[in-house]
Amino acid sequence: MSDIIEIAEKATAVREQWRHADIWEIADRLGILCLKAPLGTAEGGLKGYCTSFFDQFVIAVNAALPSYLQRLIAWHELGHIILDPDLLRNGQYIPEHDPLHMKTAAELRANYFAAAGAIDGRALMRLLREGYSVPDAAAELLVPPSFVIYKADILRAYGEELRLPELPDADCLAEDITGRENF
Repeated sequence: MSDIIEIAEKATAVREQWRHADIWEIADRLGILCLKAPLGTAEGGLKGYCTSFFDQFVIAVNAALPSYLQRLIAWHELGHIILDPDLLRNGQYIPEHDPLHMKTAAELRANYFAAAGAIDGRALMRLLREGYSVPDAAAELLVPPSFVIYKADILRAYGEELRLPELPDADCLAEDITGRENF
């Protein structure tokens, strides 16, 4: 549980430092170059990646994704940069297929970071108290349902009593998450 709280606190610290800034402005203030690039179709292309060259971190997000998913992907990639910077030095990246399963741990941390940074916990709690299902809350918050579950897991780590489905696979961003019809 302490790992989840530590990750959430790092994302919260970033949000609180720049309260009224969006993810793009936050990345800019952190000196991270953000690119919206053609990385394939929204449904089947690469959603995003991050790396660094000469100590300059770079986030690339698929320009074909809807803007609300671009923001979530940017939060996810920022999570990699803040939580696992050594995996990204000198052009390295987190590979799609990692035989040592380092990707799974790094992806899970980045997913928690994105959920903590992109989803307002008070808004989610309000929706759940009003009886929203996970998919309905996700649609309202413009995030995939798996990220509602990640955020709920963070809230549980802080002592909130929530009964939601099991934690999603760390590779949940590999799924087709485009279009609100999927929420």
